[in-house]
Amino acid sequence: MAFERLVSKNLSKYTYLKVQLEFEDSQTYVEEVRFKAVILKALKQLHGDSGAAIPFDILRYNKRKMEAILRVQSSCLVKLWSALTLFGEYAELVCAFRVHQVSGHLMALAVDSRQDMHLVLQPNT
Repeated sequence: MAFERLVSKNLSKYTYLKVQLEFEDSQTYVEEVRFKAVILKALKQLHGDSGAAIPFDILRYNKRKMEAILRVQSSCLVKLWSALTLFGEYAELVCAFRVHQVSGHLMALAVDSRQDMHLVLQPNT
């Protein structure tokens, strides 16, 4: 009997990221258009004009939390993620991107397993 090892790679065309922008000054907020501009600046800063040309979409944006779900082609994920990780200043304000979740499936971002789940269990009667 022979065994065969199979390795499954992510075959999804897109990868989804849940990211949050944090400023040192907690009173700073940015609109969705400005949020995208910050990401473009991060891409250009690290990867030049070719990085700024990486296509990505903001699928959902929460202004209060400055949190977004991004969609990027899987082949460009490493460039986007590295640019976000190394970015540290916008408009002379210290800031940082936090990548909370990454998945090849959008539904996987619906539940964050890192957050405390408050479940109320009813005893059996």
